[in-house]
Amino acid sequence: MTSQPHVHIDAGPRLPRARRILAQALGKIFGAAVLHVRHAGEVICEAAWGSYVPDGDTVTPDAVFDLASLTKLFTGTALLALFDKRRLSLADPLTAVIPEFAGRDVRRARVTFEHLLTHTSGLPAHINMRDELGATSVIARVCATPLRRAPGTGIEYSDLGFMLLGEAIARLTLRPLEAALADLVCRPLGAPGVSYRPPASLVPRIVCTERDPWRNRLLRGEVHDENCWAMGGVAGHAGLFGTAADVARLAEMYRQGGIAGRQRVLVRATAQDAVREHAAGIEERRGLAWALKASDHHSCGRHLSAASFGHTGYTGTSVWVDPQRDLTVVLLTNRVLMSREPEPIRSLRAGVHEAVVEDLRACA
Repeated sequence: MTSQPHVHIDAGPRLPRARRILAQALGKIFGAAVLHVRHAGEVICEAAWGSYVPDGDTVTPDAVFDLASLTKLFTGTALLALFDKRRLSLADPLTAVIPEFAGRDVRRARVTFEHLLTHTSGLPAHINMRDELGATSVIARVCATPLRRAPGTGIEYSDLGFMLLGEAIARLTLRPLEAALADLVCRPLGAPGVSYRPPASLVPRIVCTERDPWRNRLLRGEVHDENCWAMGGVAGHAGLFGTAADVARLAEMYRQGGIAGRQRVLVRATAQDAVREHAAGIEERRGLAWALKASDHHSCGRHLSAASFGHTGYTGTSVWVDPQRDLTVVLLTNRVLMSREPEPIRSLRAGVHEAVVEDLRACA
């Protein structure tokens, strides 16, 4: 692969350590990246590296990325908005909305919405369903997937659980998932550009993800996740496209207790509850859709406080919020363009977050 030019666009000179780390990773760990940092609500860094496609136009900070599993945060927020509207209780069984999930295993009737939000449902992490024909077929297969353990007895990060949450939202609202998320989350956030299946007119602003060996093409504006692709590009676990600023708006809404600008998206108590511990395992803590910092080995690095909450996405996306520092850091990359190996991006994320904090300390 041809190496990409070290092009860097920045709104200002702040965070030099973090920017230097990302400049050095260009062409090695990712082909394009955007860093968006807010401190006490102020945007203190919007920086971009790389190109939209190899040897293509230079990326700008408003570039659109495949958000991958950051989609789960929008799905979780939509479900919590329905909770605020008293359309469900988090203690309700999933079978109240998706009765075909029940099956013969009596434990399945005990799986609640909270279990799905905290990845404690007992469902496995992943099953390859890329050859299924449409969302109905995929959901039917998820509903037939055996539990690996009793609900509530352990954490196993599960795409399948959020596929079911997306289906539940559609059934509860009597609307397609993409319309429900737009109304419940994206428009109230002031992020109407976050969407599934972006139109062809948006493609010039979209960063490519990977030369996909299965689809035998460079993916750009087409969801990377194969199970979401099999569902038509719309799912609760993956499929959204958006900018770093869009993701920051969602994160800041939680940091500010459910408020985005002058718009209330979630009741304060709901937003606060979502980012407190609901489940814990070995070096893993879970809120409602959010991950919580569990150790210094986490992708957010050593310096963020134990109160921090965030999420990562397979394509190379991440968001972390440290409410004690009034700090939100969004890092979007297309690391799968270079490699699917997990360690390079994990180390990069940790290094960037540590550098952001060190930069802030240096200018305090």
